[in-house]
Amino acid sequence: MTNFLAALALCFSSVAIANSEFSDFFNSFETLSADFTQQTFSDSTTLLTKTSGYLHFKRPASFVWQTKTPIEQTLLLNNHELWLIDTELEQASQQATNDLKNTPLYWLMNRPENLQDLPRFSHSDLGVNWYKTSQSNQLSFGFRNKTLDTIQLTSQLDQKIQVVFSEIILNPELNESVFALNLAPGFDVIR
Repeated sequence: MTNFLAALALCFSSVAIANSEFSDFFNSFETLSADFTQQTFSDSTTLLTKTSGYLHFKRPASFVWQTKTPIEQTLLLNNHELWLIDTELEQASQQATNDLKNTPLYWLMNRPENLQDLPRFSHSDLGVNWYKTSQSNQLSFGFRNKTLDTIQLTSQLDQKIQVVFSEIILNPELNESVFALNLAPGFDVIR
């Protein structure tokens, strides 16, 4: 019986330590930069698309998500305006920001201490600790060595999206111009 109680206590302490991993990471920065590779799979795990690029983030609400391959597109959040910029099409369209709560961006913008429903530790797999949100899109965050490694979610089309991060830098100096909407002449702007 004593061994069982010791094992149970060890399990609870492991979960408590793991649960703090999510909060510790998201509380540790004001700015963040990283490279990423994003893969989208059909519900049968067939690879549909693969993109790569970089992101820059600054609290409370400045964000650049830049894909470089296979096409150059930018998702830009600044002054509570969200823009999708397609360089090849020379088009910028303003997006609604009322549904950010269902996106990974919501978790970047808000510190865990200000949120009521934090993701919960789910499991460990291949050295990654997984935290699941209670959102319907099955949003999960994976941490390796106490650093964000992967984000997984299910799209409205029931596709699985996986974003793997590399070269994460916490608290880099980011100039405000990084988050400015600078469009070349001739861009179509859709509001």
